[in-house]
Amino acid sequence: MKTDVDAVVLMNGTDPNLDNSFFYATGIPNGLFEGCIAIIQPKKTEVLSSELEELSSRAAGVRTSVFESAEHRHDLLVRRFKGLHKIGVNYREITHANYLKIKKAAGKAKLVDVSADIENARVIKQADEISSIKKACRIASSVAEDIPDLVSEGMTETEAAAELNHKMMRLGATGPAFTTAVAFGAKSAEPHYYPGPRRLKRGQFALFDFGANYRRYVSDITRTFTCGPHNKRQGEMYEVVLKAQLAALDAIRDGVRGKDVDQAARRIIDGSKFRGLFIHSTGHGIGVSVHDPGAISPAKDMTLREGMVLTVEPGAYISGFGGVRIEDDILVTKKGCQILTPCTKEFRSI
Repeated sequence: MKTDVDAVVLMNGTDPNLDNSFFYATGIPNGLFEGCIAIIQPKKTEVLSSELEELSSRAAGVRTSVFESAEHRHDLLVRRFKGLHKIGVNYREITHANYLKIKKAAGKAKLVDVSADIENARVIKQADEISSIKKACRIASSVAEDIPDLVSEGMTETEAAAELNHKMMRLGATGPAFTTAVAFGAKSAEPHYYPGPRRLKRGQFALFDFGANYRRYVSDITRTFTCGPHNKRQGEMYEVVLKAQLAALDAIRDGVRGKDVDQAARRIIDGSKFRGLFIHSTGHGIGVSVHDPGAISPAKDMTLREGMVLTVEPGAYISGFGGVRIEDDILVTKKGCQILTPCTKEFRSI
């Protein structure tokens, strides 16, 4: 850490206001840990746990102290903070109410924002993290290969999403990494669409954006299909997006700027008849969160480093017609990248 502190304190709110850095730092794969606290110091990590989560904490081999009430938790914190002068807090994830609780227990100790330090740590993955991410990627990639066998004409988006989720869990996933996005027809032009009762009809786009959660680490893959043979416009759209993704993948290696990788993809789409229809960044980090630190974006000047795990997902979207997105997860290496989701990118039909 660049910031000089005596300890880092990570405190969860109630679901969904949980700090993913709590689980990153402790390595605990199970449990909610609402209202629980991790105290990270150079030579030890301790979790102040409710009785609900005690077994999950101890099973992960983490030093654990159990509190019986909010007052007991406060007393434990006061004791742990004794003798500390600077305490690091993850300002970007802690709720204001919990910040005040930490401040009250800290007394005269100074609270310091260590969000940037935590982000810098999380953006480079360690070997055990990469192993879990690869497992999550293998699960999602296998399901993506089987989509033509899992989904059929007349099926609703929610039914299709249920099929994908079921298959992921059959293959060993803890659950979906996020709400599985299945979008048929014109709805495929909405990048963050939630599935609904819309039924798949012949001639429509069918876009699937999903991922597996494996021991808290996630994958994120998108594949686009058509129901029956695609038409000329759909084929042209898919070909341009695929070329953009391949250009971005080819540009990735240790030391390049994320902005330049984004530009490699954007140049292809904006040089086609689909100019201006690529409306989001090329990629983001994945890890214990589906939007982990790290970005391939025109809005963030970040240098890619060996050990980063990112998505690469250019797309093009036409309101009223539909959209195409092709997304893979990659590991940045010294001279390029390793694709962790090796599912075919052939433009297939359902």
